[in-house]
Amino acid sequence: MKRLFKAFISFDIEGVSAIASRSEYRKDSDNWSMIRQIATGEVNAAVRGIRKAKPNAAIIVCDSHAEGMNLLIEKLEPGIQLVKGTPRTYYMIQDIDRSFDVLMLIGYHAMAGTRRGLMDHTYSSSLIYRIRINGVEVGETEINAAVAGFYGVPLGLVTGDDQLSKEVKKFFGPGVETVTTKYGISRCAARIRLPAEVTAEIELKACRACNRIKILRPFNFKKPLIADFEVINTLIADVCEPLPGIKRTGGRQLRYKTKDILEFYRILGLVCDLGAAALT
Repeated sequence: MKRLFKAFISFDIEGVSAIASRSEYRKDSDNWSMIRQIATGEVNAAVRGIRKAKPNAAIIVCDSHAEGMNLLIEKLEPGIQLVKGTPRTYYMIQDIDRSFDVLMLIGYHAMAGTRRGLMDHTYSSSLIYRIRINGVEVGETEINAAVAGFYGVPLGLVTGDDQLSKEVKKFFGPGVETVTTKYGISRCAARIRLPAEVTAEIELKACRACNRIKILRPFNFKKPLIADFEVINTLIADVCEPLPGIKRTGGRQLRYKTKDILEFYRILGLVCDLGAAALT
């Protein structure tokens, strides 16, 4: 019996084509309803592309922005499953496992500190200034690709602004498909591609990624991982310093030596949760 092809889509919102600023996707914004529809359309385009290549594919979509309740479930392509809500241990990549064949990241953004990166940050712009793993600066794309890589699942497609596309090509090479949804002018200004054009390209590139699955390779960091967190202020470092295994290496710097990316992800979640509690 032929094994079922499985695809995992992790969705974030900053990289969606229509958005230039955080003010546009506040839930009290006049634009919020429109943004949700466009975001859902971009996810749907990835689903259609996967099914063009693999008609009977099983697909999980992980809604991974804020509380994880952004996509319009009633407008998603039928037959998928949706992960939503919070808390969850592996937030942006929750429920991925060895049964999947490919990871796709839709609506993502560049890592914190990227010039002209639209709404650039790494997990939390209010808590995290920079993350390095084994001395290499990383963002959400690299971290989530490594979690998938732990399970042997390769990264196939990333969509977001032009600075993210450059980041992906630099970090992963030309094998990973990218769709540039907009071009950064500053952190909160962009030259936008129209959603219809973007969704057409996402569908094309998602199909292409699935057809090229045999040449894609899972991404992994060398073990053990040395993770360096640079947080926004010393209060966050103060409350995180007592965590088992954390070493304070500076006023805003924390170091954690971890056996694998899953343990790192759990520590990252704790740093964010404790930091957020300290700032409230």
